[in-house]
Amino acid sequence: MMKTHLIATLLLCCALHPLSATNQWIRPADLPEVPPEPPRTWILKDQQERFAKYCLEGEDARFFANLKADFDRQYLHVAFPAEPESFGDSNPSTRTSDKIDAWREAQDTCNLAAGVASTAAIIWRATGEQAYLDKAREFLLGVTEWDLDGATNILYNDETNFRLLRLLPETYDQIRDELTPEERTRVLDMFRARGNLTFQHMLDNRTGLVIRNSLLVEPSSHPVRFVPMLGLMGLALWDDLPEAQDWFAFAYRFYREQFPPWGGDDGGWAEGLAYWRGTIEHASFQDGLWLIGAPEAYANPFWKRTFYFPVYFLTPWASTAYGDTPLAGKIGMEPGIRDIIVHAAKIYQDGYLSAYAALYEDRHPFPENDTEFKLWRKYPIPVEYLLRDFLVSDLPLPPALDLDKLPGSTYLKDIGWVAMHTNLGSPKKDIFLQFKSSPYGSYSHSHADQNSIIVSAYGEPFLINSGYREYHRSPHHQGHTRQTLSKNNLLINGQGQPAQNKMAKGKITGYQATPDFTWARGDATAAYKANPKLSKVRLAQREVIMLPDGLIISRDEVQLDEPGVVQWLLHSVNAPETDASTSTVTLHSGDKGMRVALASLDSPLSFSVSDTFTVPVDPKYLNKGYVPQYHLTATTETPAARQVIYAVMTPLDAPGHPGATILDAADDHLSVVCADGERFRLVFTQAGPEKLAMEPTSGKTN
Repeated sequence: MMKTHLIATLLLCCALHPLSATNQWIRPADLPEVPPEPPRTWILKDQQERFAKYCLEGEDARFFANLKADFDRQYLHVAFPAEPESFGDSNPSTRTSDKIDAWREAQDTCNLAAGVASTAAIIWRATGEQAYLDKAREFLLGVTEWDLDGATNILYNDETNFRLLRLLPETYDQIRDELTPEERTRVLDMFRARGNLTFQHMLDNRTGLVIRNSLLVEPSSHPVRFVPMLGLMGLALWDDLPEAQDWFAFAYRFYREQFPPWGGDDGGWAEGLAYWRGTIEHASFQDGLWLIGAPEAYANPFWKRTFYFPVYFLTPWASTAYGDTPLAGKIGMEPGIRDIIVHAAKIYQDGYLSAYAALYEDRHPFPENDTEFKLWRKYPIPVEYLLRDFLVSDLPLPPALDLDKLPGSTYLKDIGWVAMHTNLGSPKKDIFLQFKSSPYGSYSHSHADQNSIIVSAYGEPFLINSGYREYHRSPHHQGHTRQTLSKNNLLINGQGQPAQNKMAKGKITGYQATPDFTWARGDATAAYKANPKLSKVRLAQREVIMLPDGLIISRDEVQLDEPGVVQWLLHSVNAPETDASTSTVTLHSGDKGMRVALASLDSPLSFSVSDTFTVPVDPKYLNKGYVPQYHLTATTETPAARQVIYAVMTPLDAPGHPGATILDAADDHLSVVCADGERFRLVFTQAGPEKLAMEPTSGKTN
């Protein structure tokens, strides 16, 4: 029904607009009221006095003083940078390690140019000192001298164009009255050319047609990320360029009716937490709407839920996560994430978000305490945090509420992710299980990981996503990190799900959160069948259960049209200890541990452990926090058309503590003996499991 509705919507769009279906958009009939006079971004005309007082005497006076002092020391007298140069064919498929260095250096240069101009403009707005206005003007005009068809053209290096246009139009908006007519013409000619090319690039990538929580029209990750930049550029240039109002209208409709393609009302982001950070950029357009008093700002269900996505899925410290992650394969609550959570806590007056932000333990200082800021490719830049603080300076940070009062588990239907926690509000005591079976497949920045799990306990990693991403599409990233073989998952006859394939999708087919356990079931059959070598797969199903004390149980079932073998995979940061006689694995991390007991119904398991990657890491990156990882494979020795494997995982909070053992296993049930002597049986049915207490009996354990 939903798919029929979406197709009908697309057909209607095509009928209503003269452009082709590949680059079309529909201008909304209504737009919010826009201030009659500039500036219309960052600091409105009637906010000048209040902003100056806020910076010089108010809540962020220390932040502003630090920012100004560091700018004076590093950037007030810095020369305008040379224009980035071409590094040859820029097609991502042809990138090498050396080309990536040049690609990143060009981003640094553009962020320096835009960052100096914007920071100087804001310091001038606060202080009125001529030196800062002169610096802002110098760098803004300097960019107008760059070749519009050169190395900063969006079609050559879209990240350079992005770093220029996400700050410079608003910089112009703040200082336009101080520019001569000739200077304004130069700047507006540049914005017209770059803006029109950017808009066309986004339309050519069908950004105007993407659909909320859907891949029916395939969203392109970068053009989607560029929407807030385009919209704010339109607002900043509202009455300077006739095209500007279309740019704003496009973004306004996009956020009202289409955003996000990567998730839905549950607030998830299918590309993963590292790319959820792009929400900070998307929030900049919401901030622009908030600034001008538009009621749509932060109003739709996605915005109201998305800040709980990290609450449930992001540890305060860096750890592995689903999807593409930063260079060293981990992500945690970084300063920018903590800051947007605080921002959201104020917007929604939500004490749970305040409590989560208070868990921050990253080694990097908060933006307001950072006295060594650097203008490089990273964004937002420091002055943007100051502006965001000012935007909500009339809103208090609500008192923190107890996170343990929230449900310990969550299921995000929009992206097919499940999180289970024992102690949500106390991460160092928490056992944390993530499970994924996503309708988004392995598309974009997602990986071939349907039905995979990630487990941490007591602040230590145990079952990790393995691999790194030295740069996007590196040989290691392509050949290992994106692949099923790098996940805590299954291979079937040595084969996994295909990477970069939206048809390699999964589905959560059951979820229950009860006082006795939390349970989820995922079906990854379609993901495996998307691999042409696995067309004989009839079922690839995993069930995961967490008990209140953190005991984790999984049940994997594979059905094939002809006999085959299954490889059960586990990845860890330290070498696992295996005991083939009892089919157990013991993991250690810090002074904590985990014991994994395995049972295969119809075939014995053979174990192997390796500390090498299928494709090695680029040697140039080995000094950037890349450490060996360990890869355990438990293989069913006897080919069969149906394979069932159980795993019982016991987190150990001290060395030497015993783990739970498997008493007996059958198709529809598993009997477990816990370390404290408790015995229970899980009975598996289509509707979900049932936990039954057992009387003490004798029996073989493993």
